[in-house]
Amino acid sequence: MANGQKATSITFGMYKYIEMKEALKDKQIILKSHPKATQSKLHYFVNDILDEPRNLNTVGNPEQLKHSGIEMWSRELTKKDRIVYGIEPGANYNMPEEPEIVVFYQYLGHYQDK
Repeated sequence: MANGQKATSITFGMYKYIEMKEALKDKQIILKSHPKATQSKLHYFVNDILDEPRNLNTVGNPEQLKHSGIEMWSRELTKKDRIVYGIEPGANYNMPEEPEIVVFYQYLGHYQDK
């Protein structure tokens, strides 16, 4: 596993995806303490990302992040929170049959705050 982090692998839409430990924690916080509208928005955005993660003409103002060493993207979930995800070779996560997978790193906070 890249970076020695634990993750969960799921198939949905066109891409398989993994949620890293921080993203799983963020999702639990959203499901417990955020408004239903934010919870629904998260679900919708994840589905949209899995259909076409590189689509620039979609919800959440997609932005490709630079200087990360891998293909990283950000989408605005709320004014202060961003979904940060990467598109990586499946082989990096013991899924050699998958040319690419989506890796969700965070759902809360802003990538510039990290």
